[in-house]
Amino acid sequence: MRIHQFFPRPFLTLSLLAAATIPAHAVEYALSTYALGESAFSAGVTPPPGTYVTAVAAYYSSKIGTAVDFGGVTLNAGAKLDAFSSGLNVLYVPDRKLFGGNLGLSVTIPAGYINIDASVSAGSLAASREVNGWGFGDVIPRVQLGWQHGEFAHTVYLEGITTTGFWEKGFAPIISLNRAGIDTGWAFTWTDKPTKLQVSGTAGFTFNSENTATHYQNGDEFHWEWAVGFECMKGLVCGVVGYDYRQITADSGSGAKLGAFEGSVDAIGPGLSYTNPN
Repeated sequence: MRIHQFFPRPFLTLSLLAAATIPAHAVEYALSTYALGESAFSAGVTPPPGTYVTAVAAYYSSKIGTAVDFGGVTLNAGAKLDAFSSGLNVLYVPDRKLFGGNLGLSVTIPAGYINIDASVSAGSLAASREVNGWGFGDVIPRVQLGWQHGEFAHTVYLEGITTTGFWEKGFAPIISLNRAGIDTGWAFTWTDKPTKLQVSGTAGFTFNSENTATHYQNGDEFHWEWAVGFECMKGLVCGVVGYDYRQITADSGSGAKLGAFEGSVDAIGPGLSYTNPN
């Protein structure tokens, strides 16, 4: 399960997503500030009152099918990106109900490793280059409100994307995108207890601000994430996860040298979630 009580009883959660992606984003850096694939098993569950800690790990690999702007330089088509990310989320749910649901307040602190192998262009100059490195990502505060109706749970949420992670202009192994934003959406989880089948989904919109260092205004985005799995043994959920991403407004600004793109990406892969309630 994705969210579990940490105090007064300790829990440890690890989620792993490996996904194969189809065409890449057109936003700056070919990446969304929203961590696509983060909402998988139990996405719609806001737990009972308590303090909860979740650890998440994900691996992302893609081949960029078009030229993209990367901090003021151009990555030509065919660039390969491999990224490993992890994050620690702390969620607090108070005793008091709000509109009949459980209110949740949380913060996520991410870190990651990125490796990029690309043909890079800057003006009339071009060269093949590779960069890699570790760093902290952007801290994400979040507020959510969730309800449980028998086997069906659903949650509405609002989260902010800060610009607190590692970033520098140019062809660098950045972990932050230097792009503040807001993401809001709705998530659900349905569990069939007799068969131990679980189905989850999340629909959300991301509204981006300008990267003021590169003068690149990213378009706004829509994302749909889903997960289907079975509890194959106590605490272990195995299944298939995926997401669909569509950019709903075009990139703009003086830094968008490649034009008014609107990107899309789809992913599917195995998902694993383990909880140790001891």
